[in-house]
Amino acid sequence: MQIEKSTVSAKISQLETRLNIRLLQRTTRSVSLTEPGTQYLSYCEQALDILAMGDEYIAGLQKVPAGLLRVSAPHNLVDALLPSVIAPFLKKYPKVRLEFVQSNGEADLIKNNYDIAFRSSAATLKDSSLIYRQIYQSDWTLVASKLHVEEYGLATNPIQLSEQPSIGVIRESSHTQHGDSFNWHNQKVVLSHRFAVNNMNSVKLAVLDDLGFAILPRRMVRRELARGTLVEISKDIDFKPTRLYLVYPSRTGQTAILKVFIDAIIGWANETLVGLPVQVVARD
Repeated sequence: MQIEKSTVSAKISQLETRLNIRLLQRTTRSVSLTEPGTQYLSYCEQALDILAMGDEYIAGLQKVPAGLLRVSAPHNLVDALLPSVIAPFLKKYPKVRLEFVQSNGEADLIKNNYDIAFRSSAATLKDSSLIYRQIYQSDWTLVASKLHVEEYGLATNPIQLSEQPSIGVIRESSHTQHGDSFNWHNQKVVLSHRFAVNNMNSVKLAVLDDLGFAILPRRMVRRELARGTLVEISKDIDFKPTRLYLVYPSRTGQTAILKVFIDAIIGWANETLVGLPVQVVARD
């Protein structure tokens, strides 16, 4: 071990003092194990074997994707990810288990034991101990059904709009969705929703059922706008875009499963989402 004999002798003496028993029998010509020393050595070898197994396990995590990955995601996102990302990912990596928890609240990754999270925010994110990778930017628009416009008319100013029923999202976080107010023609429009729910897809369905107008992601309603089943109330309302981020604790020491999952999400975003500016916006 290239250690001085005197150092070894001192360490053995310290160990014997702590255990209060003699481990080695020393003479001027030889050193041999006592019976307690022989048994203690056996335990030490077992402990070293277990430590070696632990090292191999950790090394394996960095090479082969395996084990459980806990993910926090906003409502509706899993529906989009299931056929295009989750199913192919699980088939490609049979030793991987995925656990998604959907909530529009801002989950605490460390406290709630998440490996990675998707977060949607309309605010400018500050640097933190977490890594934020922007994977998508969503633009918003004010829409109503064709029947709603026929019944109430197409609002051209805030007063007309405030007289019509609206539909909104119950927000679980101050950063997840647009609020109940916005500026139009230099006037603040405050909405009192006739129907509110904490699910964006349900808001869209309520609009299609002619219950009122709503602020929705443009990408979510692009087909309905093209078909004319939904009508854009005004093009000159400046809604702040929201951004979807991948959030994880660190870029260093990542497991293989986390690395391949991040790669899969980035690949999906590049292939599926339009106008993708993938970038890291916060640092370690």
